[in-house]
Amino acid sequence: MTLAVGTTIRVPADWYRFGEGPLTLWIIEVVSVGPFEGREWAELRGHEVNPDGTLRVRERFAFVRVDRARVVWVPSW
Repeated sequence: MTLAVGTTIRVPADWYRFGEGPLTLWIIEVVSVGPFEGREWAELRGHEVNPDGTLRVRERFAFVRVDRARVVWVPSW
């Protein structure tokens, strides 16, 4: 999978650092991509997507395992 600016992804709780529960993130920057613990991981900057499809105002960074991220469509955009 290629992660791109403008994409919204969902990552299960065990496959990103750091946070609780699954992460739904609208990507605004792919900071880096590279190997970590034998897998490809990406450092991303973006906005979390609330369950109702709105974006949280505060930006956040997340370190996600690329093969566990799934592109999702957010219907409110």
